[in-house]
Amino acid sequence: MLQPAREEINRMNGQVPTRTTPPSGFPTLAGTVVLVTGAGGGIGRAVAIACAEAGADVAVLDLGGGERTAAEIATLGRRSWALATDVASRAAVHEAVNRVAREAGRLDGLVSAAGIAGRTPALGEGMDDFGEQEIDEVIAVNLKGTLWCIQAALPHLRCRGGSIVTIGSLAGRVGGSLSGPHYVATKGAIHALTKWVARYGAAYGIRANAIAPGLIDTAMTRGLTRPPGLTPIGREGVPEDVAQAALYLLSRQSNFVTGIVLDVNGGFYAA
Repeated sequence: MLQPAREEINRMNGQVPTRTTPPSGFPTLAGTVVLVTGAGGGIGRAVAIACAEAGADVAVLDLGGGERTAAEIATLGRRSWALATDVASRAAVHEAVNRVAREAGRLDGLVSAAGIAGRTPALGEGMDDFGEQEIDEVIAVNLKGTLWCIQAALPHLRCRGGSIVTIGSLAGRVGGSLSGPHYVATKGAIHALTKWVARYGAAYGIRANAIAPGLIDTAMTRGLTRPPGLTPIGREGVPEDVAQAALYLLSRQSNFVTGIVLDVNGGFYAA
């Protein structure tokens, strides 16, 4: 019963199932509306700018710095929204997402990049003194924030299909000696949540994928001790490395890709 609905949604997106070759050229988001959380800085900001450069109108959600990102997007000739939003608040997220979809008339993509690291214990320190409040804060932003954003976006994406990209972490893949236990737990949960969304969304032409960045040079990672030989590629990642992966997953270049965790880590597994 779901196949005809899926084919109709694919046709609406220009993603005709009978196509035998993938789209050519660079990823483009022309004519789309993408909402990016955590876009005031770091990975989120780089994703928002990349989306605008690819032709999307972009909604910027963050507790601070969103106006600067939105202003940069405006210089690229794209429409932008800057909404100060606490992603830990279900009500605030739903209000922001619904406002963007209402004013733009559509929503085609979501990138959930908002996140906090919390405290990182010294290597070998353990988690004996971690309290309920600091664990809850990281869960509220990283995991619940991602869940609320997906929950709010799905009704709009079901109308015409679209793409959801979540930002997980290498820490959620391998345990993460540079990260606290609460951060690791939320990122691993985001990977699992994304796969659930991919299974659910397939009937509606919605793709969902996660990105697991390795060590990326952001305000969150500065000050952490870097172990030698972390990446064979010989450098740390920059937010734009993750943004290009997100752009691929948002675009029609990846229209047969869903339910994956894409590792962007400079070859960590080959080290």
